[in-house]
Amino acid sequence: MKNKSLLLIVGLFTALVISLPAAAVENDTSETARQNRWTHFQIDRTIRLEENKLRACERREQVINNILGRIAKRGQKHLDLFTTIAERVQAFYEDKGKVLANYDELVAEVNNKKAAAQTVVDEVEGMSVEFQCDGTDPKGVATSFKDALKDEIEALKAYRKAVRNLIVGVKSVQGATTSDENSQGDEQ
Repeated sequence: MKNKSLLLIVGLFTALVISLPAAAVENDTSETARQNRWTHFQIDRTIRLEENKLRACERREQVINNILGRIAKRGQKHLDLFTTIAERVQAFYEDKGKVLANYDELVAEVNNKKAAAQTVVDEVEGMSVEFQCDGTDPKGVATSFKDALKDEIEALKAYRKAVRNLIVGVKSVQGATTSDENSQGDEQ
């Protein structure tokens, strides 16, 4: 009986020792399986987030393109306005028949700045229709548009300054002549 008890204890101990590594392996595989499920969950979540971002971007794509188009048209409107003002000042100068020493230089500066501004405005107008969410680099397109817009603003400022210098020059001739004519009229 003592031997039977001892054999039973040894048998149970052996069975326990043999079954422990199997349970440990089972835990390892369940841990690996859990890790795999977690990894797949994260990948699926990332894919869903990217798909949601793409859908949201595509919903806003037309709105973004409309905004870019309006910005480009606004630059052309500014350019046209400055050109109209410059043409009117030149017509005024020619009608009055007064002489400004550096008039040709001022007009040349206005024309140079206008050409530079027109080039930049045309570039911005060309870029305004390129935005697509599924393109290779939509953020890069938006960034390059912003950079081109900054260049446009600077070119328009330079053109406006050249037109303003032309106005100041023409007005200085007209102001001096007008005050001289008034003083001559008072003497008579």
